[in-house]
Order: sequence, then C-alpha cells, then structure tokens
Amino acid sequence: MKNVIGKKNILFGLVYFLATLGAGLFLANKGQAGDPAWAESTTKHLLAVAHSHGNLESLLNIIFGYLICRLADPGLGLAKVGSVLLIAGAALHSGTIYLGAAGLAFALNFTPIGAISMVLGVAVMIPIVAKGIREEN
Repeated sequence: MKNVIGKKNILFGLVYFLATLGAGLFLANKGQAGDPAWAESTTKHLLAVAHSHGNLESLLNIIFGYLICRLADPGLGLAKVGSVLLIAGAALHSGTIYLGAAGLAFALNFTPIGAISMVLGVAVMIPIVAKGIREEN
C-alpha cells in the first residue's frame, strides 16, 4: 500500500516537472525576442515565479514520494496525509500562479493555501523519515 502512495507523488512530480520545464523554455525563447514590454510585464514575472517554484515543488514530490516508498509504515496514515498535502500544495501554489499568469487573477487567492499545504506536507514527512531511519539502524 505504501508504494502506491509514494508512486503517486513521484508520477505527479515528474509530470509537473516536465510542465515547468516547458514554461522555462517558453520564457527563454520569448526573452530572446528582446521585447522591452515583455521584459517588464506582469505575465513574464508571474511565469518566472511559477517556473522556479514549480521546479522545486516537483522535486519535493519526487523526493518525498521516494522516501514514502522506502521508509513509510504502510499502516501510517501520515504517509497518505503528507502525500496529499504535497500534491495539493504544488497545484495550489505554483499551479495557481500559472493560472494568474494566464489571466485568471482570482486563482492567485489560492496561492497561500498551496504554500501552507507545502509547509505542512514537509512537516508531516519529518516523523515518517525519522521513524524509517530509526528502523534501518
């Protein structure tokens, strides 16, 4: 059971990382055009923030998904809670910034919820990793 939980984070992280890399390629390509209006635009800045945060949140999901697979007790409900918090956190944090860059400004209201979800997800992973390390010794 624990492997399924962690694998969801790994899969989500890889797919989301691919999407954020695509945004980075778009930014790099668009930036080479030398358009001063684009360089100072809110859209460009939102995409850059979403790209950098999305990359990190993707990697967090991949890493913690692997740790859940390796260390989590299958009966531990914390693994499922941490998994959901990390996926929802990425979608609601950097994902809503992407939506804001696409013109859906109301989506930016959900960004703090995603940030809090990411922090809580990482906090929930601490006892999972600590317990798993103690068992290996």
